[in-house]
Amino acid sequence: MRFSLFLLLFVTFTVAKAQDNIDTSKFLEVNRYRLTPSELGLHKYINSNKVYLKIYKNSKGSIKEDYNFFKPKDNEILFFYGYNPETKTTEMYFKIHNSLKHAYKKKDFETLIKVVEILQYNIFYKEKFSSADAYAALERS
Repeated sequence: MRFSLFLLLFVTFTVAKAQDNIDTSKFLEVNRYRLTPSELGLHKYINSNKVYLKIYKNSKGSIKEDYNFFKPKDNEILFFYGYNPETKTTEMYFKIHNSLKHAYKKKDFETLIKVVEILQYNIFYKEKFSSADAYAALERS
């Protein structure tokens, strides 16, 4: 009887501990959108027909490691969205290719808000999404 109780407790704690060590990188979702410069308010800054918005989303874990790993390609904006379970907060980061960076360095509200609106109304419309946090992340990039 004691051995059975010990074995049951051991199995229970082993399973519980294994659930704590889930590799959250398996939950990374990547979506790529092709947009026109006018949709992003960039038509007066660049001479290209398309701009790519690539979204890396991990709603079950931190996105910090992925943020450090990926680099944007030509005419590409990378957006990283994650949830940090330790602090129970969302994480948002942007990386912008050098060909677009000069447009965003101007900190023009109309240009910055276009990206945030696309994220809020087209991509994260079913989820709780802070457009203020996304705007702040874009200003920092």
